[in-house]
Amino acid sequence: MYEQIGGWPVIEKLVDDFYGIMSTDPLAKDCFATHANRDIQESSHKLKFFLSGWLGGPHLYLEKFGHPRLRMRHHPFLIGVKEAEQWLYCMKRALSQSEISIELQSQMFGSFVQVAQMLINKND
Repeated sequence: MYEQIGGWPVIEKLVDDFYGIMSTDPLAKDCFATHANRDIQESSHKLKFFLSGWLGGPHLYLEKFGHPRLRMRHHPFLIGVKEAEQWLYCMKRALSQSEISIELQSQMFGSFVQVAQMLINKND
């Protein structure tokens, strides 16, 4: 998938667009609030590294930070259905702004839905 979408430059743009949307769109305010008191650039950097390996490219996250352990690493942040849906909303918008084919966007988004649901750790 990494090569099919265009590799690192596409991941960089996707994640930059994603965080740009999250930080400015009122429909993502609860999701953005989970990033309070954190460096958004660091979060962006980590997501780029994670997506590289997750999509079949270089395992940058693993090399720098170890195993992703997504549930463990997200446990300190209260993530409910609302926050997960807002995260997905931002990612769907970012994907739609990308040069990734509609078919690959759909495949990626389906996987993002599964991950977002897995990270829910609070009841709304």
